[in-house]
Amino acid sequence: MLSIIIPTLNEEEGIAKVICSIPKKIREFSEVIVADASSDMTPIIAESLGVKVLRLEKKGKGWQMKEAVKQSSGDVLIFLDGDGTDPADFIPALLKKLENNQLVLGCRSLTKFNKEDPEMRQFFQLYSAIANPVSSILGLKVSDPLAGFRAIRRKDWDALDLQSDDFDIETEMNIKAINKGFTIKEVPIPNLKRCGGVQNSKFIKSPKMWFKIFKMLLEYKIIKLQKHESL
Repeated sequence: MLSIIIPTLNEEEGIAKVICSIPKKIREFSEVIVADASSDMTPIIAESLGVKVLRLEKKGKGWQMKEAVKQSSGDVLIFLDGDGTDPADFIPALLKKLENNQLVLGCRSLTKFNKEDPEMRQFFQLYSAIANPVSSILGLKVSDPLAGFRAIRRKDWDALDLQSDDFDIETEMNIKAINKGFTIKEVPIPNLKRCGGVQNSKFIKSPKMWFKIFKMLLEYKIIKLQKHESL
């Protein structure tokens, strides 16, 4: 069984698009769980579309993801952002690549996007300035190391013992997967504009979260250098 987990916080403009874009053949052997901490209509819309909704009082993407996994039953976990930027019709491609790997990221290209859209251009200029160094520090050969769209087996998720409660959970997942020797691959996906507009991105408007992410990366780099020097 496949568990598709969608953490949401006030995504009423995009949640219907996200749920309805999940391929029918995937829905037939999946449970779709919306882990919601919204104050808008997001959970009501999701429930009307027949998916399981967890109404959570505590906010935080990482915490919502972890809570949803606890209440899920699938052997394979797919994480899908609720803002409409992840094309759910690429889930089969992620599952195919997961057959021979342990972590698969659905990565939007940071060089191929609609250059005529000023919002998308501004977003990717800022995002690429952050994402590229992340890949370099981790030694990951993926174009979008912070991708929220990802696939992992439950047993591998459990082995990572993730602690992060917010957006830094993807960085923690990457670091721990590398440390455990997991094979990490990407599936290129299209660049979709978020429902409600790029300017509403909670990720970009969270400087404290970027600080937490780079602090985590710096600690990883220091530990790696210390191990190298001790050899």
